[in-house]
Amino acid sequence: MELMDILQYDPKTIGTFRYGSLGQAPRQVNTVSGTYQRHIVNNGGDGVFHVITPALPQTFDYDDEVELSGDAFFFEDTSWNGPDVPPARNIFATNLKRVGGNN
Repeated sequence: MELMDILQYDPKTIGTFRYGSLGQAPRQVNTVSGTYQRHIVNNGGDGVFHVITPALPQTFDYDDEVELSGDAFFFEDTSWNGPDVPPARNIFATNLKRVGGNN
């Protein structure tokens, strides 16, 4: 994948998310096979995002407040989520962490 196809995510731009659910994850990310998870999260000002991470040991409850931690990138790969999810809503992150409980 060329560098032009990847944009680094700035956590200050979007902030935290509310956790929705797990979705069907890809088997491969950036040509690397592995065990991944798709986290469907939302942000009140920006809408729904699909965050792909390596399989994480922790679980999240609906409406937990979460943030991306570690490296995170937008990938120009609509095949992750199908044609109905724009590339700007696809994020690959090395980790996702809980920063607040659900309300």
